[in-house]
Amino acid sequence: MSFEERLEENKSYKSFRTSLDLGMGVFYILIGAFVIYAKYFGTMELPGTYAYILGSLMILYGIFRVYRGLAVVMRKRDNVNSSRL
Repeated sequence: MSFEERLEENKSYKSFRTSLDLGMGVFYILIGAFVIYAKYFGTMELPGTYAYILGSLMILYGIFRVYRGLAVVMRKRDNVNSSRL
């Protein structure tokens, strides 16, 4: 396998990883919001404190995943823009 082929595979993996970070980040945010929403309306059998802690942690982790994905996208965009100059 040549260097160019390995580089293309690596780009494909990075693109997949970025998409996964963004998608799973949104998913965690939605699930965290649902846990808090369900507890607020009393449809969940989890104690209130635990529900709010779990929901908040899921939302925070989702924000982290989205941030990590967007950081890669922004870095890639900055590299493309700086190479054009």
